[in-house]
Amino acid sequence: MVLSDLSWLTYYMPIFGFLFVFTVIFAVLAKTKVLGESPFVNLLVSFIFGIIFVSFAPGVRYVEVVVPWCVILLISLFF
Repeated sequence: MVLSDLSWLTYYMPIFGFLFVFTVIFAVLAKTKVLGESPFVNLLVSFIFGIIFVSFAPGVRYVEVVVPWCVILLISLFF
């Protein structure tokens, strides 16, 4: 029995991939302060990495495969 049709989600995977990479890179840069304490520089570098990641098709496919398993792992650890 199919509970819901999630095929529409495939259209938005590049956006989710960009947001995932952008968020992770920004968090790492902000936490480690590698580029200094300027939030604009961290945002700019994170944005550039996100754009490069989205333009690289196997990277988006990697996020499509790995992120759901990470969410399942986090939910399992929570319970």
